[in-house]
Amino acid sequence: MRRGGRMWEITTGKMIRSTREAQKVSTGKLVEGLCSRRTLQKFEEGKADCEMLLFVILLQRLGKSADKLEYILTWRDYRLECILDWFIECVFRKRKKWAERAIELYWEKTEGIGTVHRMYLCRGRAMIAYWIDGDAGEAEKWLERALDATFPRWRNAVWNECCISTMELENALALARMQREQGKRTGGLLKKCGDYINRFVTDGEEHAKIFGKYAWLEAAVKLEKGCAEAAMELCLNAVEELRQYGIEYFMRPLLMLTLRCHAALEKKAKVPQDRRRRCREAGVRGSVFWISRERCSLYLQILERMHRQFGEAWYPESSLLCNSCQKSYYLDYELLYAERCVKGFTQERMADGIYHSSKTVGEIERVQSMTSSMRLIMMLEKLGMKKERRNGYVITSSFETLELRKEIQVCAGRQQYDMMRSLLRRLEQQLDLGIFENYRAVQLLRNAIDMASEMRPCEEMLAEDWELLDETYCYVPQEWKNGAGLAPPPKNKLANAGRNTGLKMERLGRKRLGRAPMKNEADVINQIAILMKKLGKDKEALRLYEWTLETFERSRVNVWHRFLSYGLLLGNAAAEKCSIQDSSKAMRHSLRCGRLCFLGNDYLTFTCALEDDPSNHEMCRQMLKDVYYLFDLAYNYRKQSVTKKYYAANYGGDVEKD
Repeated sequence: MRRGGRMWEITTGKMIRSTREAQKVSTGKLVEGLCSRRTLQKFEEGKADCEMLLFVILLQRLGKSADKLEYILTWRDYRLECILDWFIECVFRKRKKWAERAIELYWEKTEGIGTVHRMYLCRGRAMIAYWIDGDAGEAEKWLERALDATFPRWRNAVWNECCISTMELENALALARMQREQGKRTGGLLKKCGDYINRFVTDGEEHAKIFGKYAWLEAAVKLEKGCAEAAMELCLNAVEELRQYGIEYFMRPLLMLTLRCHAALEKKAKVPQDRRRRCREAGVRGSVFWISRERCSLYLQILERMHRQFGEAWYPESSLLCNSCQKSYYLDYELLYAERCVKGFTQERMADGIYHSSKTVGEIERVQSMTSSMRLIMMLEKLGMKKERRNGYVITSSFETLELRKEIQVCAGRQQYDMMRSLLRRLEQQLDLGIFENYRAVQLLRNAIDMASEMRPCEEMLAEDWELLDETYCYVPQEWKNGAGLAPPPKNKLANAGRNTGLKMERLGRKRLGRAPMKNEADVINQIAILMKKLGKDKEALRLYEWTLETFERSRVNVWHRFLSYGLLLGNAAAEKCSIQDSSKAMRHSLRCGRLCFLGNDYLTFTCALEDDPSNHEMCRQMLKDVYYLFDLAYNYRKQSVTKKYYAANYGGDVEKD
């Protein structure tokens, strides 16, 4: 097994610094309205912590997405995230009293310190004013205050010399919306937003999310002015970007507006004839991807059916201040406790060289005290984990490499293996494979390609995957790896959890089943289960899925905050069981997180489970059509082709013509 590598020379502080310097952005320009240059300097040098919200805005001001990382949070920081989630739900459930209490609680917990928190307070007040009170004028005032808090130059004629985060752009777009709804002029606010987004938001996924909101507002303006073709182009490009990155949130408002554009063009008898059809995988910004009125209407109807059947009634459809959720959060005290126990470390041994007394370690594990980022790194290093508070799925100082890793992940989900091979070669050249985390990520992708092409024996890859997992995750009972038994984990203890120590985990009782796997570990577990199934060990694969899902569900971290890991495993477990209940749960999970990528798979599982009852025949026929078009919407051509063949074999027709 490959080990080593100079991980501690690559931190998120240094990543921000290298990204900033590559873009030739000065410290003063980056932190304007946020914090002092000295604060940023300390963070870049690893001498000080950076609050979560400030960190996210700094990344966004560099045009990058914080969703490319996973986070080890203190309980205090995670509670702030939960308060904000609670606030959003209260707003859209129209519960004013509780929404006001939530935003006040957020302000209290942040102690009213910092312009970033002031911005978020004003943003929250604007949401209450508009979505609950229906007062666009009051919302406008609060949004102006939100912009003034962190973006003092927002009234300038041009923004080329500013660094603006996605959150701040959302505030500006929401302000333009409030002004338009009151019949006021926006003073070129929309144009400034559009120019900045297309020039400076360089992360593809981040661009897709904010460009969709801008395009929706700008296209509505153009449509009102009679420029239906220009409005159509904006809508179609925005829809295309959301499709490329598997984002469902804000897709429906754009599709509705696209249908209005179609109607306006048909009314003028001016249907464009010379539309250039681009390769769907290309995703070139600025080109027009044509979607017919019929197909657009079909997509919209299917998504609306999904939300009616599986979505939460309160979930927002067109809020500019909400986003699709793709978060990966872990709690530091859960991680430290589980790793200390599984490795047989006493609290005294953990405290040695870090704290004066083992009492502090106990207080951290009982959430009575918090550990600093530097001490967290020291304790994790002692436990053999090379992690800091914020970690990429590969360890690199280049955000472009993280974006490449994300692109490969998208290709894997769509089973585009030829493209994966090409992108993987680029990734290997950009990574230090002497660092285990990088080696594991690359080897896992190689195995995925080899599985699809059947180039290597499954037994060989399975043994290799267990080795990749065991390096950092020693919780799966040893007897499962040997295929000796399928009994569930003991209710009172997790026997043989420490593979290397032989420790009987008496203290890891039913409430402490070990920690939930991190993203790369979850990917290995998923691949192990797939290989088990290929080797005819279906029951073993299902048991592994269920056991891992239980570790997520027992954590204090909400499963919404572990979308990529939990959603993947939940959907695959549902497919393995062909379960109506579990596939419904997976559908709700994807819709709650505003993601498109898993919907087709989970709805296919739901449909197949219903087919067991012959009385559902005609209903399942329609549902299978929906599955086919969901795969089309998500650009999953392989699954779309499989669905078409399945439909022909079981229902005797062409899914597109019936």
